[in-house]
Amino acid sequence: MHKTLIKALVGLSAALACVTAQATQSGADTIGAGAEGFLAGALPPAGWYGVFYYTHYQAKRFNDDAGNASVPGFKLQADVLVPRLLYMSDRTLWGGRLGGFALAPLPSLSLDAGGAHESRSGLGDAVLGPVLAWGDAGPLHTALAADIVLPTGGYDRDRMLNLGANHYSLRPVFAFSYLPASGWELSSKISYTFNGKNRDTDYQSGQQFHFDYSLSYAAGPAWRLGLNGYFIKQTTDDTQHGQAVAGNGFRGQAFAIGPALRYQFDKAGLELRWLKEFEVRNRPEGDALWLKLVLPL
Repeated sequence: MHKTLIKALVGLSAALACVTAQATQSGADTIGAGAEGFLAGALPPAGWYGVFYYTHYQAKRFNDDAGNASVPGFKLQADVLVPRLLYMSDRTLWGGRLGGFALAPLPSLSLDAGGAHESRSGLGDAVLGPVLAWGDAGPLHTALAADIVLPTGGYDRDRMLNLGANHYSLRPVFAFSYLPASGWELSSKISYTFNGKNRDTDYQSGQQFHFDYSLSYAAGPAWRLGLNGYFIKQTTDDTQHGQAVAGNGFRGQAFAIGPALRYQFDKAGLELRWLKEFEVRNRPEGDALWLKLVLPL
């Protein structure tokens, strides 16, 4: 197998080990694309909240720069549980309510490629950061955050599959939700990722633009039905030893869309969505099932 594709596979575990974080490492990332959708910019009232994500992702092809399958015998499966602790306060800064969060992903990964197989499970790369939220009254809700990604996941440069990316990342985030009285909802979580260097391999992952989106309608007092999805576009080259990887920077891209529903219990919210990927470049191409549960503590 081509050396570049081997390196792509080495990074794949990081792509799915965490729902809101970092790295491209030859086409992989851990931004948790698709984790957010409904009401992405409408943060809850002051208090402590447990947010629980579960995703099942599967892919049977790894696409090259032209969108063609490029790795023989490729099969990737990831089951990831991510508990997240969110705190929102009544204190304000620049008119917005202050808060913070921390999460620790627990991935179980399986990869087949070129006749080789490996599976791994454990702790992935943890994420923490501050939050500012505006718009408690009115139809427009907005939020600013910063994801700080820590290399807490297991990593070995000789493994085909790793639980972490072995570098730090910083991700500024902007989210909004527009909720007019008509019952429609338009939401998005928009981010841009700056990656550190994996010093074990001298691999520098490129920067990435990403957004999750939701368009939904209130089908009843507690139900919302709609479309959710995401878009990922790598904006700078992956480099190793100062050279662009694969001669073209190995820049990743993916678009996903699918049906979604949300149910609001008395104080808890439950979301379910299925997302299919299209227009994929230098990444796995597959589909994902997402569950999200928000519980006040």
